[in-house]
Amino acid sequence: MASGNVAPPTDKDGIVALDKPTLCGTISEARFTARERREARARKPQPWVVRKLMVVVTLGIMGYTAYVYGGRFVLRLINSGRRREAVGLLVPWSFLYAWMVWAYAKVIITPPGNACDYTPKTPQPLFPRGQWEAETRQPQDPDTDSASASSDASLADIEAGRIGGPAYEELPATHIPGTSLPMPNGNGGPRPPPPRRKSSTRSRGDSESRPPPGRFPPTTAPLLPPHRWCSRCAIVKPYRAHHCRVCGTCILKFDHHCPWIGQCVGARNHKFFLNFALATAVFTLYTFGSLLAFSVMAGRGGGGNGDEDVDPQEVVVIALAALFALFTLSLGAAHTRLILRSQTTVESLGVQRMKERESAALAAAGMGCFDVGAKRRARIAYDKEWGVPEKEGNIWWAGSARAGWEDVMGRSVWGWIFPIGAPLGDGLHYRPNPRFDADGRWRRRSEWPEALR
Repeated sequence: MASGNVAPPTDKDGIVALDKPTLCGTISEARFTARERREARARKPQPWVVRKLMVVVTLGIMGYTAYVYGGRFVLRLINSGRRREAVGLLVPWSFLYAWMVWAYAKVIITPPGNACDYTPKTPQPLFPRGQWEAETRQPQDPDTDSASASSDASLADIEAGRIGGPAYEELPATHIPGTSLPMPNGNGGPRPPPPRRKSSTRSRGDSESRPPPGRFPPTTAPLLPPHRWCSRCAIVKPYRAHHCRVCGTCILKFDHHCPWIGQCVGARNHKFFLNFALATAVFTLYTFGSLLAFSVMAGRGGGGNGDEDVDPQEVVVIALAALFALFTLSLGAAHTRLILRSQTTVESLGVQRMKERESAALAAAGMGCFDVGAKRRARIAYDKEWGVPEKEGNIWWAGSARAGWEDVMGRSVWGWIFPIGAPLGDGLHYRPNPRFDADGRWRRRSEWPEALR
């Protein structure tokens, strides 16, 4: 018999089958396969029917609430001889209900703005070789195309919301780009962590005399075209645009994808989204308060006949109203705060991560949970050198809370409440904060324009 090159057995997919698979190997393979499937599903946009499913559910909840409140609760009051109270409750409820439905219709029919409609497809732009070669080279593998690898990693950071880029400690460069500060390890290796010192053994004088670790903002340049290029849409995204994996396209001034409206919240419908949150919060609070009060009265025998029973369907609406009141109140407060700061939900993640790295650096320097004063002094020193992260450290800060608010909500006070008017911004043109350089890196206060220091 011929012995020699014999092909190993394979399965139907062409994968080599092991004679004796190990337990660890089987677990690792299953984990890898599951991760590959999740990533493949994430790359595919959801079908249109799936994206709009929650719109049907939301409309169903609205219709059920109208049936219970008008067809059961108000009718019960009329049948019990309390017509005046029934009319007095129904008239304002109807106005609030119409306000909520109007705002909801406006937000679901207004597209957020598709960046592909305004930006032509283009090949992937490359970094200028001389300017970025030192910063994009990977020391551990000099034979690979470091510029392409860095571009892909930065693109993944941007699409995942990490628009700030890698932390200072993660950079392989031998100096901080844009400054003359040397890295602690001249060979490009990671900076060794400072020795931890217990707060109980450190005196107050030592904590005040020792300089705190500096603030190191991300060094990635998010304004450069290579960082703004979307590999899925093959476009250089406009400022503040982001690719939504659910919708499968880039959205102008992307904030988040909301399943309740069946689409993204972006430049064109962010205003109506906040109008809807406000209308829903007021409506649900009114529905919850009126139903709860009369249900308690009926349970105590305070109704007109003295022997009324509590309607179980009214109890269901009370629970739904309480749940959605808490949800929309917190949602409206969060988005109001972001709008006043000229931020989107995605952009706020960069500031949050920088603060987390800052807290970790303070903890590594030996500042424990009870060193409140030392931490406060360190952050004051950071702000004195760099500025406040939510304002001076926000590349899209409009300069004031009112300017940020009007950019999204418009100048009409009635438009702040009702879904009328339009935002001032078009989602395409934004002026970067002059405290950042031309590529989008945050500069120290000493490097700002003289009038802004």
